[in-house]
Amino acid sequence: MFMNKTSVFLFIALLFMQFVASSQTPILFKDINQSGGSDPTNITNINGKLFFKANDGILGEELWFSDGTSEGTKMISDINLTGSSDPQFLTVNNGMLFFSANDGIAGVELWISDSLGLNADIVADINPDGSSEPLFLTSVNNLVFFQANDGSSGRELWKSDGTLEGTEIVADIFSQGSSEPQYLTNFNGMLYFSAESAQYGRELWKSDGTIDGTEMIADINSAGSSDPSFLTVSNGLLFFQAKDDDGIELWKSDGTNEGTKIVKNINQSGNSEPEELTDVNGMLFFRATDSQTGVELWKSDGTENGTVLVKDIRDGAGSNPSNLTSANGILFFKATDGATGQELWKSDGTDEGTTLVKDINQSGNLNSSPEFITPFENKIYFSATNSTNGYELWESDGTPENTFMVADINLNGSSDPAYFVISNNKLFFSANDGFAGQELWTLDKTTHISAANLNHQINIFPNPATSAITIQSTIFGEQAADLQIVDLNGKKLIEKQITAGSTTAVINVGKLKSGVYLCSLKFNETRVTSKLFIE
Repeated sequence: MFMNKTSVFLFIALLFMQFVASSQTPILFKDINQSGGSDPTNITNINGKLFFKANDGILGEELWFSDGTSEGTKMISDINLTGSSDPQFLTVNNGMLFFSANDGIAGVELWISDSLGLNADIVADINPDGSSEPLFLTSVNNLVFFQANDGSSGRELWKSDGTLEGTEIVADIFSQGSSEPQYLTNFNGMLYFSAESAQYGRELWKSDGTIDGTEMIADINSAGSSDPSFLTVSNGLLFFQAKDDDGIELWKSDGTNEGTKIVKNINQSGNSEPEELTDVNGMLFFRATDSQTGVELWKSDGTENGTVLVKDIRDGAGSNPSNLTSANGILFFKATDGATGQELWKSDGTDEGTTLVKDINQSGNLNSSPEFITPFENKIYFSATNSTNGYELWESDGTPENTFMVADINLNGSSDPAYFVISNNKLFFSANDGFAGQELWTLDKTTHISAANLNHQINIFPNPATSAITIQSTIFGEQAADLQIVDLNGKKLIEKQITAGSTTAVINVGKLKSGVYLCSLKFNETRVTSKLFIE
């Protein structure tokens, strides 16, 4: 029995109900790789402009730029003419973009691009006999610090102002080998980091960019290496994980030897192993274990008495909190209480204020696994999966009733949204709609879709169908559109172009077997998808 038009319009409205709930819809920003996914990563914002790594399917993984429009999204330069330059560690400094790249000639070296994306140039061929492989680029006082190997000094601390003359080794800390500086962190206008020396092992160091101003702060573990890790600034102090006779515990430093000390011996029978150190308005949150509660959520104000367990979320076994993220004065994270899987939680630093936001995946104790938690206009956006959909884009204001899937971008699986970045009041991210592959998408909070117009995005009738369908799309009449019908495995079965000025298209579907298909219309970089049922 066929459905009438009114029933079909109602059916379509129900399919897209998540768009009404959020008053917004994500759209494909640009289909960079027409033959697959461009896999955009390292998405970085500079004053409303985007830089990122992408692969157009022809020139390999190169540096791309966007001024916030699809037309203004382009590859900056084909840095490696024989393959992929693979730009990494995109870092903003003094209005310029620094990154590492391989041009196929000099190897992996330090590169720079202007903020308008007009060109990209190598800063210096640090290792003339190979690759210096710059790592951990960090901006401090208009300088970029990084780890690199010039081929003679080993992997040491370097700095650059973006010029050849201003790019040089800061100090050869380990003259007999490599100091391998790690966890580079800006604290009060100085660079703090972990480094290895022949005499002291791996300890906490600082540098003002000069050889005389580069020094070890404290020999925390006189019997070996303290291995400072996860350097994080909070409440005017530098917190980190380090190891001494008490085990692996939480430490702090004010930048002096005397002011570098253990905060608290949390696990007196072993290692508390504080990780995911995160500042929320001057309070440090982290995950740790005191051997009695398992790995749980802790907080610290830098004092022993002020370093306490926030909540024993999962009695005995540990809730394993992770993805700790500060958003609007609240800590969001994922954890499991044993009754649910890894779900979205929030905390204001109190026991009663640490609660499950929502059990998104209600299929037993399966995980929704919130990832890429990103604050945006008093809400957070993240990737998660429920019992029905794959990993999709979700939104939350911290309440269960206002935690929902923004859109089912991939109707036949997971869109896997990732690498969220805010630019010009828009959320940009990578996602896969099942048609274009993993591409750059955007969510514009200023764009609204009313319920009245929602039904007319794409109307299919009859639906279910047996022989032919009429597809109506009133909002696309001014432009040509590409129509595709694919099966649930993504196999393209029907393809047709609808000419500009058309508002309907009649498609013969008589050769399709009974089942569910996906019908999509694409104009410019916008794609709208609906389900098609064949009897």
